[in-house]
Order: sequence, then C-alpha cells, then structure tokens
Amino acid sequence: MKIFTYNPHHNKIVFYVIAIIIFALTIKMSLDSGISGDEYVHHKHAEYVSKYFQGEKENNKALEDNKTLLHFYGQSCDFIAYVLSTLLNIEDYYKFRHFFISLYGWLLMLITGLLVTKLSSWRGGIITLILIFLSPKVLGHSFNNPMDIPFAMAFIFAIYYMLKYSLSFPKISIASSIGISIGIGIALSIRVGGLLLFAYLAFMLGINYMFKIRIKDWFKKPSLLLLSKLLLVVLLISVFSYIIGILFWPYALENPFTGVLNALKSMTNIPVGLKQLFKGEYILSFDLPWYYSIKYILMTTPIVIFVGLAIFIGSIPFRKEPRNNYLFYSFLAFAFVFPITYTIYKNSNLYGGWRHLLFAYAPIVVLSGAGFNFLLSKKNKYIKYGTLALLGVLLVHPIKHVIKNHPYQYVYYNEIAGGVKGAYGNYELDYYYHSLKKGAEWLIENELNGDSVTVATNHGRIASYAFRNNPNVKVEYSRYYEKSKENWDYAVFVNTHIHPHQLKNNFFPPAGTIHTEDVDGMPICAVIKRVSNEDNLGFEALKKRKLNEAEKHFNNYLELNPHSEEVLGYKAQSYLMRRNYKRALELADSSLAFHPSYFASLFWKASALNGLKKYKDALAVTNKLIGQKKDHGESYYNAGYALHHLGRPNEALRELQKAMNFKKNYYDAYMLMGEIFLNYKKYKDALDISYKKVLEFRENDIKTKAKIARCYYHLKDQKNFQDMMAELQKRGSNHFEVIKLQARIHIDNNKLPEARSLIMRMRNVNTSSKLDVIRAKYSIKANDLAGAKKFLANAIELDPQNNEAKELQKELQPKTKAQQTKTKEKPKQQQSIMFQKKQKKNTNILNQRK
Repeated sequence: MKIFTYNPHHNKIVFYVIAIIIFALTIKMSLDSGISGDEYVHHKHAEYVSKYFQGEKENNKALEDNKTLLHFYGQSCDFIAYVLSTLLNIEDYYKFRHFFISLYGWLLMLITGLLVTKLSSWRGGIITLILIFLSPKVLGHSFNNPMDIPFAMAFIFAIYYMLKYSLSFPKISIASSIGISIGIGIALSIRVGGLLLFAYLAFMLGINYMFKIRIKDWFKKPSLLLLSKLLLVVLLISVFSYIIGILFWPYALENPFTGVLNALKSMTNIPVGLKQLFKGEYILSFDLPWYYSIKYILMTTPIVIFVGLAIFIGSIPFRKEPRNNYLFYSFLAFAFVFPITYTIYKNSNLYGGWRHLLFAYAPIVVLSGAGFNFLLSKKNKYIKYGTLALLGVLLVHPIKHVIKNHPYQYVYYNEIAGGVKGAYGNYELDYYYHSLKKGAEWLIENELNGDSVTVATNHGRIASYAFRNNPNVKVEYSRYYEKSKENWDYAVFVNTHIHPHQLKNNFFPPAGTIHTEDVDGMPICAVIKRVSNEDNLGFEALKKRKLNEAEKHFNNYLELNPHSEEVLGYKAQSYLMRRNYKRALELADSSLAFHPSYFASLFWKASALNGLKKYKDALAVTNKLIGQKKDHGESYYNAGYALHHLGRPNEALRELQKAMNFKKNYYDAYMLMGEIFLNYKKYKDALDISYKKVLEFRENDIKTKAKIARCYYHLKDQKNFQDMMAELQKRGSNHFEVIKLQARIHIDNNKLPEARSLIMRMRNVNTSSKLDVIRAKYSIKANDLAGAKKFLANAIELDPQNNEAKELQKELQPKTKAQQTKTKEKPKQQQSIMFQKKQKKNTNILNQRK
C-alpha cells in the first residue's frame, strides 16, 4: 500500500526496480522457450539478407521468395540477430534469437508503462507495467516471435513520442520528432503495416491543431504558419522514418517506392489459407467469421484488463485532467479500435489467434491502467483497499498461468473461455509448436541410449535442431494423420491440427504415448513409442498392391490399437482397390467414428459410394472434402463423376475442370470429360478439350487414341480416322476399346460376321454399359429385337445416363410393337402334334455368351 502513497520520486524508483525485475524474468524465461514454427524461415531469410548486403543479389530470395513471401517484410529484427549471432560465433543461435527478441518484448512493456507516467503518475505506470507483463499472450510471444512483438514495440514507441509531442504542442519538439521517426522506421523495417503510423501521426497532430487552436483562429496567419511548420515536420519525419524503414529491407531498397506499395498490396490480405481451430471446428483462415479476432481478444486477454478499461470509461465524467489527456485517451482508443475494424472491413486473412494485432494491445492496457490508477488516486481508503483487492483477485488467474505453465505462457485463455480446459478442442493452443522442443529434450534425457533411432514429428525443422547434437537420431517429418506411412521408432507430435473430436474424446495423446507436455493438465505435445510397425508394413504392402498381405498387417496392428483411424482408412482403401465397395464403406465409416473429418477416409467413403451408385450420398461427402481442402483435384473428380451419373452434365464438366486445374495432367478427369462429351454427341469438344490434351502427356495411350478414332469416325473425318485406325491396328489391336470400336464400325457397315467375331472376344465382359449398346446394335441388325431390348435394359441399368442406349431403346419400341402386332395378326393353324415342326433355336450368337 505504501508505494501508492509515497511521493512521485519514490514511485519512480519503484517503477524502474519493477522494470529491471521484469527485464531479468523476461530474458530468463525466453532462454527456456521453444522454437516457434516460423523461426526457421525467418532465420534463413535473414541469411539471404546478409548475403544481399555482401553483394550476392542474383537469385537471392531476399529479393523474391514466392514461397514464404518474406521479401515483402523488412526483417530488421531477424537480420540484426543473425549478424550478431554470426559475429559472436554463437552455436545455439535460436537461444540467442530468443534473448534478442525478448529485449523487444521488455521494451514494449517498459514503454507502455512509461506512457502512463506521462499521462498521470508513476503509480499508474507501475500498475500498467505489471498489467502488460502479466498479459500471457504478450509475455509468451516476447520469447520467440520475431515479427509481432518487435512490431508492437515499435508502434508503442512511436505513440509514446507522439504523446510527448502532443504535450509540448504547439511547440515543435525536435527530440519527439526524432523519437517518432525512429519508432515509425523500426515498425516499417519489420512490417509494411508500419505505414499506418503515418496516418496516426497526421491524426494526432490534426486533433491537437483542431482542439488547441480556436476555430476562429484556424485561418489566421500565425495558425497557418504553425500548420505549415507541422506539415514540414510530418514531411521530415516521413522521409527519415522511411529511410530507416527500408535500410535493412533489400526488396524495398531495390524498389524504394513501388516495392513498399507492392508489399502493402500483398500483405493486406496474406494469400495463405491455414486450417484454424475455431469454435470446435477446423476452418480455413480464408473462411473465418468476421468476429474471429474480436473473440480471440475477449478470450485471451486477462479479465483484469477489461475491468480496468470499464473503470476508465466509467470514470471519464469524473476525471479532472488536462484537456490534452482526453485528446490522447481518444487517440489511444482509436489506436486499438481502428486496426481491428480495418482488418474486419478488408476481410483480412488472420490466423494464429490475434497475434497479427498484438500491436493494438498496448493502448488498451494503458487505458486499463489509467482506470485503476484513477481509483487508487482517491483519498478514501476503502476505495484504495478495495481497488487493490480487486486487482489482486483478478490477477490470480494470469499469475497462476504464468508461473505454472512456463514456458507456454502464450497458450492462455481467460475465465470467459473456461481457461485452457474450456478452450481445449475448441480453439488453438500450441499453434506455434513451442512444446516440441521440450518434448524432444525429454526423449533425449529419458529414452535415448546411443542406439540409432528414427523420430517422427509434425515439425521437422524444430526437431532437427533439437536433436542436432544427437547424430544417432534421424528425424523424419510426418503429418500426424500420415504417421503409419513412415518407419519410425519414436515420435514427438504437437497437437496442432489434431481434430477437435479426438481432442475432446481423449484419442489424443495416441496409443504408445510415454510423455506429454501439458498446459493446465491438458496435453499439447505427446512423446510416443511405437506400438508396432505392422501399420507401416501394411502401408508398404498396399503401395505394392499386395492386398492380402496388407490386410493381414493392418489386422495385426488393429488388435493392438483398434482406435487407429489411419489404419482403418488404409484398410478401406485396400477393399476399394478390390472393388468391394460395401466393405470399403463399412471400414471408412469405422475410421470416421474416431475422426469424423479424417480426409483420407472421407475420400474412400465418397469413392465407395460412387462405386455403389449412391451418387447423391457421394456428392454430399465430396462437398465436405472440398470444404476441407479446396485444391484437392481428386475430390472434384469424384464430384464430377457423381454429377455425371445424376444427369447433371454441365455441373459435372465444371467440377472436372476444377479437378484438372488443381491436378496437372489428370488422366481420369480428362477421360471422364471426354465420355460426357461423347454421351451428348459433342465429338469435336471431346477431341479438342479432352482427348487431344491427354496425348500431350500420354502420347502412346491406346485407349485415348481409340476414343479419338471414334470421334473422327462420327465426324466423318475419313483421313484422320483411317490414319488413327492404321496405327491402332499395329499397336493396339487387342485393346478392349479398339475391339469395341471395330465392332461398332462393322455393325454400321453391315459386316455382321466380323462384328460377331469381335463381340465374342468380349463375351466375358458383363459390366460395360457401352459394350451392351454394341451388342444391342448387333442384335437389331440380326433382327433379334428381344435380345436388343434385353441388352439395352442392361446397359441403362449399368449406366442410367447412357444416352445412346436410351435413344436406341426409344427407337426400338415401335419396331418391337410392330413385330408383336404382326405376330398376333398371323393366323394360327391347329396342327396335330405329330405334324408340328420343331422350332429353331435362337441364332443370335450374342445370346450364347457365358
């Protein structure tokens, strides 16, 4: 209590003592932190920047990296850390990076506290300093986030000097101008969003001019002179900060004006779609609701901040402060609200919670601290003690989290979200893979004994660095739901991208888990010892199409781990390869019981449903697949296949075109598209859009050439038809498609013996709708209308969308009716049984097929 009643000088000392303690704690905690998921690419890009300044510009990714897009970022923090670690020959350069980043984090906290001292008192600064230090998101990201924390520090640095400038207004403050220039320059040297500070500067000077100069004096000579000086200051600050901003930014140095504009255009909406766990569902970041960032701010900000903010707002009518303070409070509110509003308006692609908006956080901490400070400034001791008690109670939750869950402070959810337990399976936890380092270290200390082992993980870069001093360890990258594909002994998996159903129903950690890294008792990382390699043996056999062997291995594995959605999915695939669609569907559903959105099993389910002719159901499942992965060509093919058989050809063609857009040289998609064109007698489209394209990547494909020959035949292009048939006779005379085509041609030319011979060669094929059409055409020529009717019925049963079969069936109806009428009209003579002629057997050779 005494620190709130002592004189300002004493509180100033207390402020800096606390700041030093926070400095020591932040640095110490950063050295224990894990490597973030993005750090490798940032460190690597800093190397490219270093090479750029050494004169290596050709093919340098510092100027263009279309994969990471980091050439659109300033990289000053990463670059300086890289240069220092290289000059100092530091072996554990990630630990050094974390130390360096934590300096920015500490400066962010310090300047936030200092800002309040300018607005109110050192006591307010102490409260604010404590509040921002105990904001777990800020503290946790201060350990290893090389973009958002330095950027947030630069923002509040610039805002702090804008406040100092505002306090001295209308006097031109050179020191404050330099501070603003440095702050904007550092922000711009990290992210192009630093340009926003130019608008903030103009806004701050504008409101000062409007509110401190009387309206009637706005256009008087002294005021206009002041305005011209302000414009000059803004111009000079802009020039100096811009130079600082591009100083370590190769892309901008090469293109001082267009480069920054290009970066702004690109970064306004980051072209990367990442799966995000939000409200218990995985949603691509492109499709997240507009309130995504607001909800995360509400759930991951300590409630004490909101209470302080509410006190501040409620105290506005009762405050007796200089007018300038109110102007700056308004500016701080704007600095918080505007970025969030702007990202919502622009529908910006945000992910990883609200880390991209951390720079907007310090302003509301300032307002919150000012709120508590207002109550503590009251003479009534009950208000003071009550405020201290309220602060103490509200800080219990974040303090407990910070102490208990080190080094995973950034995995924080407040009481509104029900803490980490309430968020588990509903929202992102260790999205930055911090826990992988600790999991790897536990494995080294407790399991490895010098024998050669393979360790699988869902972040290979982090694991490779963690095991860099263990040459006996081979690191194998594996997606969590593809771990059976790899041959590993141990695995370290962070629960990022684990399906919420599995998180909520304790299917993670998986079988074989020997250690977990936890936050509030909830596992965020699992160290696993392989239960059996039967799953991997089964997968290898499946790749070689040794289906019996694969299923044997899969069955052996499922006896040990019956909850493996992955192995059940592979088993479904094996039955699909046997065309046992019913069993494949059963196994896919069994897999989906453990993981309702497991992509592989959903795909096998859609394929099995198509095989079972349940096209509507197949289409529904396929739509789920496309919702998960919008660039999966095979899913669009399945959709096209189902739509074709549902009699929706135009929609089918659109889906097949998407399939080909996402999967280059997609043979099956081109062939199905060709079949649809053929079915509607669009022979030229079949040629130009489908079959000729196939020959560009499968120049010797007999099936495609047979289809091309048929198109030429129907188009009456005799020359090309004859040339293609001559080639087919040499190279593919025994191919099923070639035999079908030849039989069709012989029938059209009334060469029935030749046609019959060819058709008999295909007598054991009973599942081809198109072959049954050829049999029907032959039967019609042989005047066996009953046989033709039977073949056409079978053709339509096999493929209800076979237009040629339906047209023939329609043409056949009057002929059949006429034949039946003729038979009825023919007079019947009653003959003695002795004189009845023996009836001839049906001579249609097609009816003799086995």
